[in-house]
Amino acid sequence: MIKQLGQLAQIQNNLQNSATQATQFNATLPMRLEVMEKMQGIRYMLKIGNITMETKSLKELEIGGKYWAMMAKSNGSITLSDLIKQPDLLKTQNIPLRLNPEAMAQFLKEGENPFETMKGFLMDRLAQAESKWEFAFLSHMLMSLRQKVLTLPLHYDEKKDGFLQLRKKQANNHDYLEFYSVFANLGATWGYLYKLNNGIKLDISVMYESIAKLLKNNLNELEFINQVNIHTNSEIKPLYDFNDFLLDLEG
Repeated sequence: MIKQLGQLAQIQNNLQNSATQATQFNATLPMRLEVMEKMQGIRYMLKIGNITMETKSLKELEIGGKYWAMMAKSNGSITLSDLIKQPDLLKTQNIPLRLNPEAMAQFLKEGENPFETMKGFLMDRLAQAESKWEFAFLSHMLMSLRQKVLTLPLHYDEKKDGFLQLRKKQANNHDYLEFYSVFANLGATWGYLYKLNNGIKLDISVMYESIAKLLKNNLNELEFINQVNIHTNSEIKPLYDFNDFLLDLEG
């Protein structure tokens, strides 16, 4: 099942290509924005791509915070809805370790324990860290292992980075995998992967209904899955999140 999670992350990256192309304000996929400053009342100055704009938000926003949001254009004005704050994982810049699909496959080999493989790899890399930032980043990856969470920083194409996390679980004498993944232009997903007698079952939650529809339209790529349940949940959290102390060390 661990190998299938790597394949699922690859499919999510493919879906992100569609999200990246959705640059118009009437797009059905979430847009990324950064809160630059708070104006008078409930007005905020936002940065969306290379565009700076002022808009209203009834929801209190964090200055400097980065969010996903649905955007629409009506009667000549831009409206925002369903703002969801991005996790600290996506705040990191200049990530010192990025795994392309080939490297990720080495950590997710069938018959091997990826947690032990990653632990040995991180211990070696920590001893060779060339900066305080690299040491801190790798240390957090090691700390996630101590929380029984495997964190994989992903890199597919230029500027298309993400994270995949997984944790082994057991219930009723059955093993299953809890997973979390996040991509900047697609949002976060969370769920469980079960191995049943008749195949593999996937329960997955995404942050927006539009993402759920996009995933449903691409279920043909999940050939290894026998049963899929897709839900929407705006409260998806990482299994292990990097904190602001780590981010302050960068540079």
